[in-house]
Amino acid sequence: MTQVNFYTLPSNEALSRLLFVCRLTEKAYSLGHRIHIQAESDEQLKLLDDLLWQYAPSSFIPHTTQGGSGESRDPVSLGTGLTDTKHANVLINLGKQASQAGDQFNRINEVISADPESLEQGRNKYRDYKSKDYQIETFKI
Repeated sequence: MTQVNFYTLPSNEALSRLLFVCRLTEKAYSLGHRIHIQAESDEQLKLLDDLLWQYAPSSFIPHTTQGGSGESRDPVSLGTGLTDTKHANVLINLGKQASQAGDQFNRINEVISADPESLEQGRNKYRDYKSKDYQIETFKI
């Protein structure tokens, strides 16, 4: 059964959200998971790609962005969609909607900012995942 974790941040800053995604990615990678991060836009994808390269000087998170040749061999992939994600068992969803490919992943992580729009999207995602009987846990960071 798919586990869905909601992380609600105290900040409404977009950069804070992406830095938390980097932290979450580093943790999942250190535990041996293979991760796909679904970005909301190409701009967010580029920023996240840059942040992952420079996130922590003491760690390295090997990753690739979608659009290359075939399925990624890197443990972390980034994209605006879910093509070529069969390697991943963890999804970090930054999209506005709940993932419709939940059964493909063991775990889905949703990172919610403190702004009203993000909170409303989080509520809608929660209802969607709940209707699918996924196991849901929430964390206030």
